[in-house]
Amino acid sequence: MSFDATGLDPRLLRALSKRGFEKPTPVQAECIPKALEGRDIVARARTGSGKTLAYLLPALHRVLTSGKGRSGWQALVLVPTRELCEQVKDEAAAVAAACGADLAATAIAGDAPLRAAAATAGQLVVTTPAKLAQVLREGILTPRMLQDRLQVLVLDEADLLLSYGYEEDVQALAPQIPRSCQCLLMSATSSGDVDRLTKLVLHNPLTLNLLGAAAGQAGAAAAAAAAGGAAAEIEHFRVDLPAGCDAGGPAAETAEKLLHLLALLKLNLVQRKVLIFVNSAESGMRVRLFLEAFGVRSAVLNAELPLNSRHHILQEFNKGLFDHLVATDDVHAAGADGEDGMGPARGKRKDRGGGGGRKGRPARKDEEFGVTRGIDFKGVRTVVNFEMPGSTQGYVHRVGRTGRAGESGAAITLLGPSDATFAGELVAMLQATSEQQQQQQQLPARAAQADGGSSSSSDSEDDDEEGGGGGGSGAAAGLQRYQRLTKAAVEGLRYRAEDVARSITKNVIKEARAKELKNELLNSQRLAAFFEEHPTDLNMLKHDKPLAATGAAAAAAHLKHLPAYLRDPTLQGRSFVGNSGRGVLPARKRRKTEGLDPVKGFVRAPRKGGDGNDEETEMEKSAAEWAKKNRPRKKGPGSGDFKPKANVRKGRGRKR
Repeated sequence: MSFDATGLDPRLLRALSKRGFEKPTPVQAECIPKALEGRDIVARARTGSGKTLAYLLPALHRVLTSGKGRSGWQALVLVPTRELCEQVKDEAAAVAAACGADLAATAIAGDAPLRAAAATAGQLVVTTPAKLAQVLREGILTPRMLQDRLQVLVLDEADLLLSYGYEEDVQALAPQIPRSCQCLLMSATSSGDVDRLTKLVLHNPLTLNLLGAAAGQAGAAAAAAAAGGAAAEIEHFRVDLPAGCDAGGPAAETAEKLLHLLALLKLNLVQRKVLIFVNSAESGMRVRLFLEAFGVRSAVLNAELPLNSRHHILQEFNKGLFDHLVATDDVHAAGADGEDGMGPARGKRKDRGGGGGRKGRPARKDEEFGVTRGIDFKGVRTVVNFEMPGSTQGYVHRVGRTGRAGESGAAITLLGPSDATFAGELVAMLQATSEQQQQQQQLPARAAQADGGSSSSSDSEDDDEEGGGGGGSGAAAGLQRYQRLTKAAVEGLRYRAEDVARSITKNVIKEARAKELKNELLNSQRLAAFFEEHPTDLNMLKHDKPLAATGAAAAAAHLKHLPAYLRDPTLQGRSFVGNSGRGVLPARKRRKTEGLDPVKGFVRAPRKGGDGNDEETEMEKSAAEWAKKNRPRKKGPGSGDFKPKANVRKGRGRKR
């Protein structure tokens, strides 16, 4: 099916052709024609399936065909977070710019002047319920304007709109929505919040379950339904920490997680890009400082940063300027999930400020921050759960940042002894997914058996026996152990990792967070006007610069190099080196390392199992210069004859 068969406006078809979209995704092919009929729709589709364009294209089509010209507020998209607000606006603006019509998309979020932004808003407006309620409350947008102009209302990520505490804001908006306004409700999961929103805003809606259409097969549909909308292309792995690592309390277990995380990243045992989830800003800064000590560059994304800085960090990560991003997910953290595991308590917005000290004033956090839902992280191959979410539903939202648009991905969870309860729930969820997928995969075989008679039934049974016992992929394979990470690889790094982990104290983290906030506020406020005039200079801002000013993380430069005697020899050829390396050298080209002791002397250790891209340390450089300067010189011809110095007089007595 092509976009021409959906019935969209020719100008939108031209825009899609310019942007390189040849055919719609299964979700778009199912949703767009139904939306163009004018009915209210409740659509459930998993993340990464193209549901953003599935509601933007019908909304822009209705704006183009309405004949109301450049009047603002004709289409309204409500999203739960500011990050998603910017992303949806950019996507709508790109389509509007390519279609050649006089269309404009506006995002009302952040700390920009509200009255000016609302007064100059384009035909399509993307905002959060809190900002919309403020616009209505201050009289900037009157109910009469909504009655005359609003034609399409979209509730994206609807299951989070009430969970984020927007219930009062949505209730205040509901009476202002015109009866003729078409409402589209999009969600990746189903919950009581979605049902409440449906009854509050929509009128006789058409319900579309597009999980199966997103996956393209019935088995993946069941898998996605059981996993709450998770992609079937994601493989789920577990890394179990030693049984007694929690004897020293939470700090000891955290140090053990840092050690295993270092082994995964430093030894290139996971594919890049890597997204690491933590539950608090303090934990995120601890992970960054720890990785920074070993030369692993990363950036931190949390609610304390200004909106412009968060938006720029996402852009740099999507462009590939750095490969490791530590994201704070305090919405689905163990202490933040409600009874349904969907987020903070409903009704009133929850104050999630914290992370300063117990006596100090907690740091100010953005209540509309969220990166686990809707944000399109491009090219993420691995998601690492450093700290556990509060529920399996939160786990699904986290791992949904990979395996998008049909790409494969991996989710690795670091499970300590204190996470045993969550591990059991996760295993049960994935096991139920596997069973339902197997049942759905047997349906075509049974249908063929009924149609084809006994001969075809025997053939299908033989095929099932040959291919059914080899295990599955994605959620069907369950929670597997990550075999690439060996015990020897972890133990080789233990001494250094524990030393650095002890040096990262609360004061070090506090100083680093203050330094980061100071830098980001300077970049966000004072330089905003300059970067509007010089957009190319924005690329010079780096969010993965070193932050540590004291401690082992700042002083021990030699930790950035990992010598061969600390590496596990069995990992040779099993690491991911920039996703595309030279591979394993043949035996005749490998260095002969038998009998060499890299500890003695200043001989550079052979990098057996390494990636070959590590820089030399200062000690190695100085040792090489000293050896070059003091190496013995070769003797020339006739050098064996003794030549006395010119001032030496032999056979002559001393004058008296």
